[in-house]
Amino acid sequence: MKKILALILSLCMLLSLAACGTSTPDEETPVTEDVSLDDYVYTGETLEIHLGDINSQFPLNLAYNLGYLQEEFEGSNVVFTMDYFQNGPAISEAFASGDLDFAEFGEQAAIAGISAGYGFKIIGRNCDTETMYPLVVSKDIADVEGLKGAKIAVSVGTSAHYLLLTYLESMGLTENDIELVNTNDTVTLLASGEVDGAADQLAKFNDMLAAGDVYVIADGTASNTCQISAFVARDEFCEQYPEIAAKVLRAVQRVDDWMAESEENQQLAFETLAEITQREVTWFSTMYGGSNFGANLTEQDLRVLGEVLDFMKANDILSNPDMEMDDILDLTYLQIAGYR
Repeated sequence: MKKILALILSLCMLLSLAACGTSTPDEETPVTEDVSLDDYVYTGETLEIHLGDINSQFPLNLAYNLGYLQEEFEGSNVVFTMDYFQNGPAISEAFASGDLDFAEFGEQAAIAGISAGYGFKIIGRNCDTETMYPLVVSKDIADVEGLKGAKIAVSVGTSAHYLLLTYLESMGLTENDIELVNTNDTVTLLASGEVDGAADQLAKFNDMLAAGDVYVIADGTASNTCQISAFVARDEFCEQYPEIAAKVLRAVQRVDDWMAESEENQQLAFETLAEITQREVTWFSTMYGGSNFGANLTEQDLRVLGEVLDFMKANDILSNPDMEMDDILDLTYLQIAGYR
């Protein structure tokens, strides 16, 4: 009897060891103390990773079109597809239906989608810029004192509105010191003289700035604020494939590093984006020429995200007004990538 029991136990041990060595369809090389992210390879069934972009955002777009993603995942059984969207809400809806895994768009649109329960979070950024949404005024306004009582056009409840309030505060003014005109057609109103100034995307005012009809009286360089191009990812995907999320961030950072190497590289990036999106090269150089590129969120970014969240609550923009910073951010994958 003892010999039989011993034989059964030995057989069980052999079966257990065999099971440990058996591959599963989703087998992959995990990141452990002995295996770095550099050595991580996904070897499961072919995994299609869906990327989303608006035609004004990058560098996820460049990471895909210049082959950085493919290089980062060499040897892994993954394929990437890139879809282009008209705006942030369209991206949010694609996340909600499970059709997107990673995307890039403005921080306020991202927060709104997270608040609506669309199943994604901000896991990093593509860049931030202090100059993208300036306050542009008529040359008839000579100084800050001239802003008092001025008609200023802005789309209420947007990033431009939030930034406008910070500019006014940096100049010792408040929203009560101006006459706010709520519109999406800031350029037309400013060009026609119906308003004295406007807060909107800098590139929209290129012609008027070139003609000398208007000038930038304030932007984030004075108020220490910025507009953030958020990098977002689907919660379910990241929880299942944390190393893949980290490596996607690394591919984005590689694009950032390449652009930072020289003005020539940045110009080439803008020319490539212009060809992809059918926008003018000058649009990208105007909007992003002074940007701070990088996947990691800076202390300024985190502070601004908190302020934007509070701004959206105050303006009743959020579906869930009880949201906090932990609800919109997940810095886990930046940590896995070695950036925090």
